Amino acid sequence: MDVGFVGNGEMADAIMDRLRQAGHRLHHDRHGRSAFRDQAGMCDVVMMLLPDARAVESALFGDARFANDGFAGALPPGTLVIDLSRIPPSEASANAARLSGMGVLAADAPLAPGFTPGFTIDLGGSDAACARAEPLLRLFSDGVVRAGGPGDGQRAHLARTADRKNDDPDGLHRLLRLMAFDGPAEPMLSAS
Repeated sequence: MDVGFVGNGEMADAIMDRLRQAGHRLHHDRHGRSAFRDQAGMCDVVMMLLPDARAVESALFGDARFANDGFAGALPPGTLVIDLSRIPPSEASANAARLSGMGVLAADAPLAPGFTPGFTIDLGGSDAACARAEPLLRLFSDGVVRAGGPGDGQRAHLARTADRKNDDPDGLHRLLRLMAFDGPAEPMLSAS
């Protein structure tokens, strides 16, 4: 399968390595504009791992300053776009709707910062998009959890990361556990 990949960095390299090992032909570009348009038109799937919603929109649909040079316009109907970027759920839903109007399927599957292959991925999108995205995502994750429709992968990821951050926001529970199991650092002096 021809897989386009837009993005760069250690996470992108690790994912692309897994895709190559599975026998996929990769077409890579850092930003997804101009030169990538021709490559994108040959891809069955394009994955993106970009820093923010603005970069995602620019890669997909272009920027008026650069003659709307995004790659989405070059995709044939039926192509799947998998966005691994962490963006607001409303942006993911809007991108999916825009791509759907072009006959392109979209799935959102955000990765956590510092992601290393083996994590569980929250997946949002139409049934058809998720069915095609899941086998590819399983190549570099321990599991994929179907979160719902477009944007729901982002929503589930936000909820999951918020739960982790709120478990012990000020470290008090950790401190109490350490004190309970380890005891005081020095013996207590008795008041005699």
